[in-house]
Amino acid sequence: MPNVFAFLSYIFIMTLTPGPNNMVCLVNGSRFGFRQTFHFIAGLSIGVIVIMLGCSYLNLSLSRFIPSFRPIAEALGGLYMLYLAVRILRSEEATANTNTHSATFAMGIGMQFVNVKLLLYALTVTANFVTPYYESFIAVFLICVFLGCCSVMAASCWALFGTAIQRFFGQYRKPLNMGMALLLLYAALSISGMLPRIELLLK
Repeated sequence: MPNVFAFLSYIFIMTLTPGPNNMVCLVNGSRFGFRQTFHFIAGLSIGVIVIMLGCSYLNLSLSRFIPSFRPIAEALGGLYMLYLAVRILRSEEATANTNTHSATFAMGIGMQFVNVKLLLYALTVTANFVTPYYESFIAVFLICVFLGCCSVMAASCWALFGTAIQRFFGQYRKPLNMGMALLLLYAALSISGMLPRIELLLK
C-alpha cells in the first residue's frame, strides 16, 4: 500500500495549484458563472480519467518489460517533485488569459491531451503511487476515477470562488508557497526511498 499522506499531499498540490485547467475555470467562473463553466469541468473529468488510465497501463507495461523501470520512475518522480517545490517557492503571481466565450465540454476533454502539467502529473502519480501496488483493472480504474474526481473538485473550487481565490493567493502567497513546497519535499523523499533512511538516522 502506498504512503497515503504522501499520495494525498501530491494530489492536493497538483490539483489545486494554478495550471491550465484551473486558470480556465477561474476566468470562466468569474465571467460566465459556475453553470456554464460546468460543461468544461465535465469534459475535464473524462479527459483526466482517460489520461490516468493510459499512463497507468503505460507504466505497467514498462515495469513488465523493463524490470529496472520502477526505481528509475521513483527517482524521476522524486526529482520532478523537488523541481516543483523549488518552482513553487520561486513562483510569481499567476495570470490568466481572458476568453470571449465560455469553454465547452469538448474543450474540457481535448485540452487534457495537450496539458503538460496533467501529463507529467499522471505519469508520476501512477508510476509511484498506483501501478507499484495495484495491477487489476478494477483497482486501477477506481483509483483513476478518484484522481479524476479530485481534479473536478479542484477545478470547481477555482470556478466557484473565481477572483476571491486569486485574491487569497495574492495576499498569502509566501506562506502558502512554503507550505506546498514542504508537502512536495515530503512526497519526494517518500517515493524516492529516502524517507525511511532519514527516519533510521534520526532514531
